[in-house]
Amino acid sequence: MSKAEPIKPDYTIPWTLETRYCHDGIPLSNGVFGALVWFQPGKIMLTINRADYWDHRGGTIWREDGTYDRLKTLLQGGDFEGARSLYPTMQLNGKEKRPTRLAMGRYDLQLKEGISIVSASLQLEEAEAVIRLRADEEEWVVRISVPMERNMLAVSCSGECLADLEAKPSYSFAQVKAYFDDFGIPAPQVDRTGWVQELPEDPACAVRAECSPSGLWISAEYGPDAEAAGKAAEARLSEVRESSYDKELMATKRHWRALWQQTADIFLSDREIETMYYLGLYRMLGNSMPGKLAPSLQGPWAEEYRNPPWSCDYHFNINVQECLWPAYGANLLDCLQPLFTMIDGWKPIIAENAKRFVGIDDGYMLGHSVDDRGRPVGGMWTGTIDQANTSWVAQMMWLYARYAGDEAYMINEVYPFMRKALNVFYAMMEREEDTYSLPVSVSPEYGGSSPDGLGRNSTFFLVNVHFLCEKLLELEERYRLDADYAAFAADIQTKLPPYTAGPRQYQEFGRKPGLELYLWEGQPLAECHRHHSHLAGIYPFDTVNLEDAVQAEVVKNAYKSWVDKGMGRWAGWSMPWASILHNRLGYPDMALLSLRLLREVFMMPSYATQHNGSYGGFTQFVGGETMQVEASIAASAAVLEMFVQCVRGTVRVFTGLSSRFKDAAFSGIRAEGAFLLSGRKENGAVQSVTVFSEGDAVLRLANPFGGAAELYRDGKTTEMSGNLLEVKLKAGETVEWRAAAEIREGVESR
Repeated sequence: MSKAEPIKPDYTIPWTLETRYCHDGIPLSNGVFGALVWFQPGKIMLTINRADYWDHRGGTIWREDGTYDRLKTLLQGGDFEGARSLYPTMQLNGKEKRPTRLAMGRYDLQLKEGISIVSASLQLEEAEAVIRLRADEEEWVVRISVPMERNMLAVSCSGECLADLEAKPSYSFAQVKAYFDDFGIPAPQVDRTGWVQELPEDPACAVRAECSPSGLWISAEYGPDAEAAGKAAEARLSEVRESSYDKELMATKRHWRALWQQTADIFLSDREIETMYYLGLYRMLGNSMPGKLAPSLQGPWAEEYRNPPWSCDYHFNINVQECLWPAYGANLLDCLQPLFTMIDGWKPIIAENAKRFVGIDDGYMLGHSVDDRGRPVGGMWTGTIDQANTSWVAQMMWLYARYAGDEAYMINEVYPFMRKALNVFYAMMEREEDTYSLPVSVSPEYGGSSPDGLGRNSTFFLVNVHFLCEKLLELEERYRLDADYAAFAADIQTKLPPYTAGPRQYQEFGRKPGLELYLWEGQPLAECHRHHSHLAGIYPFDTVNLEDAVQAEVVKNAYKSWVDKGMGRWAGWSMPWASILHNRLGYPDMALLSLRLLREVFMMPSYATQHNGSYGGFTQFVGGETMQVEASIAASAAVLEMFVQCVRGTVRVFTGLSSRFKDAAFSGIRAEGAFLLSGRKENGAVQSVTVFSEGDAVLRLANPFGGAAELYRDGKTTEMSGNLLEVKLKAGETVEWRAAAEIREGVESR
């Protein structure tokens, strides 16, 4: 069961024809092969890529003396340049060489003279682009999709409307050619149907197109050399030569419809927010399709005219996480499996990282920016030593187990991973009798790679450690796994500060000085910063207890200073995280505004998001068309927060929804504890909440009715009241709360 009260969303997304470049186009993907469909007068452009298309050469070189002890000694001695030199990036032909995803290329479909493009749309439910053409009294429909089980693009046209097909490998664009020339990559072999690109150390890639009675097909395949790659691409085309578009896409459409059937639905009287939600989930599925590849900065939608920014790699200090945030609430948990599978394959590497860095045999350490083999790509060296990347993955694994109710995964996978992450943190601590500290820590990206980017006891590190300790102790209490290790975690929890605080920066007239969260000791949020890491204890780690007066005051002051510093140095991915933070702290109107600002400033007409703003005046990061997919996906998580929040074991419904929305509904939103919720709000009041439980579990629901509630269960009605509605549910059981009769009557009379 997934949806107790079905909501029928509109899965047709009209698309603009004013597409300046590829990322304005319609995205299509099967999780490996991707395409962007965009338009110019008389042309349909097809930018293609594969999410596994890499030049793996280069990256960070771990020197033998790049240990934590050596790093700490150099930093404490004031030798910052010596510390930075411990983690150099490979040089090739006199230039820094990083592993990078590669641009692939595009095909231009020239329409016959007199034919114009009338309209375009994305059919979300079946992941198909539909383009309508016209010439005089004649009309055509072009349909484009990516088969789920074949790494190729399929194009169907009802009638003969195409005049020419032009192949444009990425090498034909100046920025890509310059990269190839700098780093010894040969020019591709090009012919009318496509090209073959050989690489120095990676497999060759052949791209081929073929027009047949069944349609236009474009394949991209690998081989150890140009000849083998070409044969692989031809073989892929031969598989569909005698088939048809409809036949080949039948299973794909069925697959997508099944995904949408299980996905949580929302209703809101704001078409843009609804579109943002559904397109964000669509991009998450295309970037992390169950059974395919883990999500990266651009997924399978890298542009053709340059290699993608930031190598299109795996950034583990916010970006990968945002690419998967909606998977939990949207009931798409299988989207997390590609990431966990990839991490599982890296365990020998991240274990070796821990041994090399802190000298232990029972640890995991993951850098913040790595390629698909788990190797650091270079760049911001402070991220290489950011152990919170590891614990953040552990947090995602823990959330998965909690939302799925998967106890076996929690015990066998999550528990050992959390232990190994904590072991590395412990090895980095300085320990006195009653106090532990982390002398070298970071708050992601604050200060960049400069001496200002490191400090003692960063709140971000402390929050990560306390998350690990808290959850390890909860697991010990429930499953009795290792009493000695639990005592070890309890000792750390007791002796390590939960966060770092200092005198508040935002001063209010008539108020006594107080404390606020600091980035690290002596370092307040002195300037606007895009990474809200010092607030991570609110979300996503949920370690701060706002019912505690002391912690609530520190957080309140930090929130005011954060607001005071403004948004002038934020990036696109800053906005959905900010929306969730506003919402968790009780400002749903500001949460909504944050998403509207994301749409206005950082989103293209296609709802694809950029790192930089589209124009000046709001943020200092402006221009450059730096598409990154994570913000568009995380926006879906921020929308889900409007309907359902899971905060320290309590489920809250509709508390994050702006009061301007008098009517709203949702169906099939998943919550911690393996519950699926549906709810309805009318005339400004919550009318009902339905809960289906996948396992035997206790639900703690914050009372959303503003008074007494009626629980409908097993054909009986029970009146409940109080701020917390708590009930123990059995596996497979469905219950419903409704507003008490007097509340319903009051709403109906308005």
